[in-house]
Amino acid sequence: MKNKMKALVLFFAIATSQAVYSQEISFDSEKSAEIKNYIKHFEDSNQLMGTVSIFQNGREVINETFGKRNIKTGSLEERKYAIGSTTKLFVGVLFAKLKEDNRISFVENLSNYFPEIPNANKISIRQMLNHTSGLRDYVSKGDSLHFWLTKPRATEEIMDEIISAGVAFQPGDSFEYSNSAYYLLGKILEEKYNKSFSQIIQDEISAPLNLENTFVIDDEAEQNSIAKSYEQKKGEWVEVEEFYFPNTFSAGGIASTAFDLNTLLVSLFNQEIIKDKTLKAMLPMEDDWFGLGIMKAPFYEHTSYGHGGDTYGTHSVAMYNPSNRLAVTYMINGEHYPTNDFAIGLLSIMYGKEYTLPDFKEYKGNEKYFELYEGNYGAEGFPMNVKIYVEEGELKAQAEGQPSFTLTPTEKHVFEFSKAGIEIGFKPFENTLILNQGGQVFELKQL
Repeated sequence: MKNKMKALVLFFAIATSQAVYSQEISFDSEKSAEIKNYIKHFEDSNQLMGTVSIFQNGREVINETFGKRNIKTGSLEERKYAIGSTTKLFVGVLFAKLKEDNRISFVENLSNYFPEIPNANKISIRQMLNHTSGLRDYVSKGDSLHFWLTKPRATEEIMDEIISAGVAFQPGDSFEYSNSAYYLLGKILEEKYNKSFSQIIQDEISAPLNLENTFVIDDEAEQNSIAKSYEQKKGEWVEVEEFYFPNTFSAGGIASTAFDLNTLLVSLFNQEIIKDKTLKAMLPMEDDWFGLGIMKAPFYEHTSYGHGGDTYGTHSVAMYNPSNRLAVTYMINGEHYPTNDFAIGLLSIMYGKEYTLPDFKEYKGNEKYFELYEGNYGAEGFPMNVKIYVEEGELKAQAEGQPSFTLTPTEKHVFEFSKAGIEIGFKPFENTLILNQGGQVFELKQL
């Protein structure tokens, strides 16, 4: 999902290369030990918590859960996680099954089911599946309630938001990740199968594949049965307020384990769920990243397929490389070190690429300077003002209309927010802030 359900999305493009060959990858005891030591490095340094599962040739060769011993309060949950937008993989598979059985056409319009939705008579099922429908995202409400889905919301309220959010472009003209489209797709599935989305998942996927820990989060009791999400504050893990996942429904409401997701991917690519021809029609075409509920994940010369999702605090990716018959799922529910960087190292070991083990020596910022940084900063041509303030002894930043985030000191007067690749440097006696993100540098002045 985007915004923080583009959080539920994932951007797990990791590294690319123009090479197109592949090679056989073997998991011997040495490689398995290297992966386990790599994961342990993050646990010992209190940087991450979560689970990694790796399958080769349909058999699990790695399953490591890590970081839970660093939680000083709260329960040590089972290894079931909210998978966020990885739910969309399930939705895509269910639609593929319907199409294979001639129970739906991907060219039919949304108006056959929800004529009240803007542009419904122009939007096709295919365009909803591949995020070209133009429907705006209901997760970020059009007012100041950025986190409005943390509390139970009625279906009618969500449908009203989808309608009022409207469209960003005409169907097929562009691409915009849409949780609204996938929410509506779930409602269409319920009509086609004449049962709840939860029961469809159980009957069509979980039961046939023996996915014992995969289910739709339908109520508060089920939400409480899954792993909590955490963030670090002053070296301690603090629980994050999460989505109330029944609100996310077919856009991001499934819970699962790393083992179950790998089992699903292996079964899918072994044509145990749908035929090979149907599966190939779901995959992204040519240079596209998104197919019909399936995303592309390149890593050097290797290409995997799957999906990923971020919630407010849990990050998951499940992907399968058909060339090497490798399935990899990682679920991170406590992130201090960027999950994507962790994944790059993990895949580098798997595929025999060079990597550098990160050094976690932390710079201790001098809090006496924090008050000098406080204020609102802006610049001509910069799209929004940025507020810098101190809260509970931490320095925080908040761009207009966006959630706040904590700044981590890296050197004198320099901070980072590594999850978004942001570096902020202060010139406190010049009332200036230097913001660097993705190589773009902006100089903002205190207003």
